[in-house]
Amino acid sequence: MKKNEVKKTVEQVVRVEYIAEDGHVFYGVNGEEECKKYEESALFAVSKNMQRLNVEPASEHDLNESGSEDNELEVFNIQTKEDLENLKRYLYLKLTKNGASEKTIKEVFESTNGRENFVFNNVTIGHEVLVFWSFDQHWAWTYGDGSVEAYCNWIKTKYNKIITPKESVTKSE
Repeated sequence: MKKNEVKKTVEQVVRVEYIAEDGHVFYGVNGEEECKKYEESALFAVSKNMQRLNVEPASEHDLNESGSEDNELEVFNIQTKEDLENLKRYLYLKLTKNGASEKTIKEVFESTNGRENFVFNNVTIGHEVLVFWSFDQHWAWTYGDGSVEAYCNWIKTKYNKIITPKESVTKSE
């Protein structure tokens, strides 16, 4: 006698996502409604005119393994003054939509407490711009001029602060 077990594989829907034209993803009970409202909003109008360089949602962790998976990372191609103005407007609208106070929004753009290397007003044109978002998207920051190079230089500066300067290392004979 032979025994044959017949198994049935069933795919199960884990989550339904609604994806706006510009790539923003909405899910949950009100996902479809939120997606429709978003596509009718000023935020969407500004967003769809911007060139995103990351193809799918990314986090700070994707760039740096010790970074937070909860902090979102967006990368934009900013080549003209118009691109930069669109990005500024996008940041303002997204911060407002997510409940950031006017004081917080001002601090994202201008340094009021010694954060001059992390504010948006340092961002320049002619390169990619990395924008980091806090988990609740009430806060955003950049490094230096917003470029990958500025981010890498920030890490290098942090690294150099923790190592012994070459001049103070002596050779043992």
